Amino acid sequence: MDVELLALGYLSSGPKTGYKLNQIFGNMMLYYAVSLNQIYPVLRNLEAKGHVEKEVVIQVGKPNKNMYSITEEGRKALEQKLTGPPEPMDYHLPFLTRALFFRFLDSDKTQAAFEDEIASLSEQVATLQEMEDTVNERADQNGAFAYKTAVHLLETLISWYQAELDRRGKE
Repeated sequence: MDVELLALGYLSSGPKTGYKLNQIFGNMMLYYAVSLNQIYPVLRNLEAKGHVEKEVVIQVGKPNKNMYSITEEGRKALEQKLTGPPEPMDYHLPFLTRALFFRFLDSDKTQAAFEDEIASLSEQVATLQEMEDTVNERADQNGAFAYKTAVHLLETLISWYQAELDRRGKE
């Protein structure tokens, strides 16, 4: 996951604190597991490159706030990231890693693992589908594309895992 791309992309819509960026990443329909321990070093690095500027906002009775804004150089860097060559897909899926070792389980436990994974993916699809009206109202065509792709990927995994489970049941 390219945290620089996420930061530059969201700062393009206006200044934000690292904390606000973290909230956005966590509340997006495509949840990005990014921690503040990742965001702040990236923001410092972007600032050192001249891609963002930091403004310290003095607050009375609470800690000062660092507001980050994208610079013209940052906009150029964002454009380069958006138009750069394709990157290999990161298809690391924790379930596939576990599945490599299902040979050490009996068939009932393997079946239960598949069923649990299918149920978990189905819950994720349901959660995304609850957002469909909001996506249709607020997202531009790019956000709608990302949303539909996420739903489609999850549904494809469910279908694939179910087919494998069915195949194993016939053995």
